[in-house]
Amino acid sequence: MRGFYNYAPLILAILGILVGLTGYYLDIILQIKSLLWAGIALMLSIVGFTTGRLIHRLDLSSHTDSVTGLWNRRYFCLRLAEEEARALRKKAPLCVAMIDIDDFKTINDKYGHAAGDLLLSDLAAIFKNNVQPTNIVARWGGDEFAIIFSGTSLLEAYAVMERIRHKIEARFSSSYGLAISAGVILLEPGQTLQDLLLTADRALYKAKAKKNLVITLAELPC
Repeated sequence: MRGFYNYAPLILAILGILVGLTGYYLDIILQIKSLLWAGIALMLSIVGFTTGRLIHRLDLSSHTDSVTGLWNRRYFCLRLAEEEARALRKKAPLCVAMIDIDDFKTINDKYGHAAGDLLLSDLAAIFKNNVQPTNIVARWGGDEFAIIFSGTSLLEAYAVMERIRHKIEARFSSSYGLAISAGVILLEPGQTLQDLLLTADRALYKAKAKKNLVITLAELPC
């Protein structure tokens, strides 16, 4: 289904051409004017392409956060299920990072929500620019973000989050006093996605207790 949404313009345009060509060749067999069907084929391909673009845009908007331009929570959960299936099939590692902006409410109260939204957009760009294109970065809600690290070990995912944390601290600490906390978790054999997200939340809240910190599964109490 996701493939249809992504390629809807092309699929519907091709279907329009096929319908038109079918009529065209039927008219040749039945000795009826075929030029009419050539025009119908062109018209159907244009209508199909336009409709497909609309479907694609509607699907994209339903899965995109309007403030940051990142994927939203709904899309994140859809992709997490897909990536889990891929990881199990290929026996590859899969990690999830849950991220929170430390004391973001204070920043909003002090500088206003417009400034807060700009900061969210800036942070979103930093997250996106510091992970692989195959990784999924989403706004989880409010001042929380989430990242799916496909085919990435826990150590590698931790290193990426530490690099991001340092970049954010260097850029925003002096101006806004802004920093992030994060929990990074590896999907374990037999673990459900719900358990994975709950464990990631535990790691995040432990990191938030100290602030400006990245916590991994190995640092969680049993």
